[in-house]
Amino acid sequence: MKIVPISILVALMAGCSSTSTDTRSSVDRNSNAKSGLICDREAVTGTRFTKKRCRTKEQIERDEDEAKEMLRTRGTSVGQQDG
Repeated sequence: MKIVPISILVALMAGCSSTSTDTRSSVDRNSNAKSGLICDREAVTGTRFTKKRCRTKEQIERDEDEAKEMLRTRGTSVGQQDG
């Protein structure tokens, strides 16, 4: 008998937790298109939350190049270096 009220409560809570971001995202896209920003959502490590990050195309390319360079330099150094 307790299952029915609990299931109703869970359904109500699930309905309240969903949000509509369509209106906000369309406004953001229009304003960001004029300024040259590209926005995306990145997952925050250890949580279910996402974080909005807006960058220019040049910033995105620079970040990608830095990440590739870091992987390249880290990939060549294995273990303890003698010297």
